Amino acid sequence: MQTPTSALEETGIGSIHVEAPPIEIDETQLDYHQLCPAEDFEELEGKPFHVNGTHLAVFKSGDKFYAVDNRCPHMGYPMSKGSIRDGVLICHWHHWEFDLKSGACFLAFGDDLKAFPVEAREDGYLYVGLAKGEREAAKQRVIANGKRALERGLKDRSTFFIAKAVTALRDAGATPAEIIQQGLHYGAHKSSDGWSSGVAILTLAANLWDDVDPDDHNLFLVHGLSQISRRTTGSARPYRAPFPRMNEEHDLETLMRWFRYFIDKRHSGAAERILLTLNDRGYDKSVLADFVYTAATDYYFTGDGHALDFANKMFEALDYVNWEGSHEILRPIVVDLVGRTRHEETSRWADAVPVLEPVFERLESIWEDNQANEAELDISAFAQTLLGDEFEPTVAEVEAKLRAGVNPTDICRAMTYASAVRTARFHLKNEGDWHDVANIYSYAHALYHAFQYAPSANLLRGIFHGVVFLAYLRWLNMPAARIPRPGQRLDETYASADKMLDRLQEFADFQKVYEAEILVNQYLEEGHDVDALKRTLAHILLREDAELHMFQVLEVAFRHYDLTDDFEEQRMHLLAATRYITAQKLMKNILWSTENAERLARGELLSERDDD
Repeated sequence: MQTPTSALEETGIGSIHVEAPPIEIDETQLDYHQLCPAEDFEELEGKPFHVNGTHLAVFKSGDKFYAVDNRCPHMGYPMSKGSIRDGVLICHWHHWEFDLKSGACFLAFGDDLKAFPVEAREDGYLYVGLAKGEREAAKQRVIANGKRALERGLKDRSTFFIAKAVTALRDAGATPAEIIQQGLHYGAHKSSDGWSSGVAILTLAANLWDDVDPDDHNLFLVHGLSQISRRTTGSARPYRAPFPRMNEEHDLETLMRWFRYFIDKRHSGAAERILLTLNDRGYDKSVLADFVYTAATDYYFTGDGHALDFANKMFEALDYVNWEGSHEILRPIVVDLVGRTRHEETSRWADAVPVLEPVFERLESIWEDNQANEAELDISAFAQTLLGDEFEPTVAEVEAKLRAGVNPTDICRAMTYASAVRTARFHLKNEGDWHDVANIYSYAHALYHAFQYAPSANLLRGIFHGVVFLAYLRWLNMPAARIPRPGQRLDETYASADKMLDRLQEFADFQKVYEAEILVNQYLEEGHDVDALKRTLAHILLREDAELHMFQVLEVAFRHYDLTDDFEEQRMHLLAATRYITAQKLMKNILWSTENAERLARGELLSERDDD
């Protein structure tokens, strides 16, 4: 005999349900499960049951019994706590109303409850009929309906609805890739802007999935999806097709020339169509990457480096979803290539143009020498060169290293290391310029990946752009913030490494930035578990309503920590991330929305919650 569920089982997943199951099951082949004696019910009383993974609310009305899914399709409130008026079942939380017999919702936009047959048999017990395969069917209903609920949350710009949908999908067994792919497609298809922070954060969630505590996975997804919802209008981007197929296709040289021309003229529609044609014809991703990265570096540090950075994120996202939906996901990047600031047109870069233009005229020669020769690079030492106050001698030194055969990715790694130093030295008095140090840090990392996707002479321009911008940022290190010294400790003792990480979170709560850095410095030098430290830094970020640059800094620090065996280089990357993340004080609305959604999914009632 099945007994009534506890309060923790009453709401289950708590999501909206589709009217028809997405998989075929034979409703005529029912297994009946004994519930409880019929005499245990009072008139119009509801009781919760949990049978083979199915959550039920069972009611007595007159001389008949009715069973429906116990989870309100609106927000998961237990229907067993609802009331009945004239055959209408009412959810008391937001007053959604349903036909008790069929589960039909009376709201035009509402979803139905699943109804189940109930029999009162001669032995005095109630029995509920569940179809064979009902458990799997219920799972698929939740997944299909969760995807609809997610789209509704994105359209409504409701963080709570997004969090509920994510929680329901994950609890029902939907993979992170399914959720991320839906978000990427929605963010690309429903935006007239370029590659937005939302789709970038969702890509970062995919990249950092294994670095984050599993308890924070839903929260990470909600961050990216909420950003997407705030940056989309709900209106679809106008359809644009690739070129019609002909017997004679255009050669790549012509398409590249046209693509760069239309980007130069800021003609996004024409450039987009060329990119879609390359994708339609099945060219390798390295070809598409070469087109996009070339256009991104045709102009000086386009969009403060975001054009290249977002292009890299776009290709990472496409790889993650195995290029499913690539037609839509590719399209927004053209807006970034066309619409963002070209810094040769700004006064800040006026001194750089006469220095860099002669170098750019020699790019083919530099590339030929680079490919013909081979040389090693001391990344730590060269990072100090890149931190020089004047960019002109550094530009010359970079050209010499490239001609000697140094791998461009090594110079990008040195640039990323130098950017970590710029971030760690960033004084809190300069708080309005935090984005600048984050931009060069993520740009250098994107450039490192770009050379792995599509190495070329044209892409070398990006290295020289980064060299100049690093020099410009020297003013943000005047005065320079203190960096914890090797061996520096706090005047505190800790019972364990876990207690150190708890203390780190406390420092972050009160924006005690330097204390947090010293603690991380001590943690690393004592040789504690770096993965646990990464999870803690990620949690500190995720519990805030963080913006894109915080996520970018975290990813770059983690990835470049993993790329090197040099302890000082590793230390600097994690100190840079610690400083950037703990210095930002934000709200925790996304955390609260996600926690509430997860409490509902566990069957806890928000109406009974005791806040501290």
